[in-house]
Amino acid sequence: MPKGKICFFVPFYPLIKGGAEYQSKIIATELQKERYEIVYISYGHETEDCIYENDFKIHRLKVKASVSSKVLMYKGFMSRVFNIIKVEKPDYIYQRILNSFTYRLSGFSKKNNIPLVLHIADNYSVEFEQGSKSVLKRKVFSTILKNKPNIICQTRYQQNKVLEFGYRPKAIISNMHPLLIDEVPKKDLKKIVWIGNARPVKQLEIFIALANSFHDSTYNFHIIGKLPENNYGAGLLKEINSAVNITYHGSQTNDFINSFLMQSALLVNTSVSEGFSNTFIQAWMCGTPVLALNSDPDGVMQLNYIGIDCKGNETLLSRGLEKILKSPSYDETCKNALEIAKSLYSTDENIAKFDGLLEEIASE
Repeated sequence: MPKGKICFFVPFYPLIKGGAEYQSKIIATELQKERYEIVYISYGHETEDCIYENDFKIHRLKVKASVSSKVLMYKGFMSRVFNIIKVEKPDYIYQRILNSFTYRLSGFSKKNNIPLVLHIADNYSVEFEQGSKSVLKRKVFSTILKNKPNIICQTRYQQNKVLEFGYRPKAIISNMHPLLIDEVPKKDLKKIVWIGNARPVKQLEIFIALANSFHDSTYNFHIIGKLPENNYGAGLLKEINSAVNITYHGSQTNDFINSFLMQSALLVNTSVSEGFSNTFIQAWMCGTPVLALNSDPDGVMQLNYIGIDCKGNETLLSRGLEKILKSPSYDETCKNALEIAKSLYSTDENIAKFDGLLEEIASE
């Protein structure tokens, strides 16, 4: 007998690829094993229909991102979403990405007494700078909180940001990944990799500059991910093609990425900011340390010696790279990375927390 029915309001991976989508798919797959019934409302598609894939029922929807839709907080689109939810009659609604849809979804959840589990997927969602746009963002977030969603954060940092509003999140549940290996495989100490969809916030150009600074070394730099089909992407591709030590692999499956990380000596992340990057956990699950420009989630890298955060200082990237790769304790760093990943970020560890949270919500 099912333990409950959960409506995942998030794009379905791999039909739509992204970090939040990938994490949602892991959670949905694991909860299905725990006897929860899962149905998806997946948005961002070019066609609208209902399909079945790997025992998941998926309602695919288009989203018209017109000016009027944005001004009205997607009222028409969300009406279609609510009609599906009314037919499906879930016990819970799960949303991974806090966005413009959350405003109306949280109100619907409260009105219809269906618990909304809102899983914060990035720091930006809970950061509020100065300016008129931030004032509106803060007001919308305050309204969402009045509708009493069950908030899950990835990190203590995100939890503290929500606490600033006088609202206590239900739990901290980090990103997770299935176990991949028991022992660290043999590493190619010359292989350095960057992974991601190359949006401007990912700052791939900084990784390219790092590779160029080592043009006369024996290091090989690799890029995995999609380049945007615009002037920014064309500029990146031109820089990649002119570099003597960069290989571009394009968009790849997670199996390819995991296999590549197992061989690689180092993952480099150059994003402006991260909530908790999937690639960090994938790297650690492969026994691979991380060199980040702007991220160390809850200080886990510094505490456990499994990577370096350059705290926004680009000039420290080249030094950090050599510090990690030329360290006499490199093998120990790799072992630490794998052990930390297995103990903190495995699906077994984190789905148990998630299951417990759902049971707690059901009993309230």
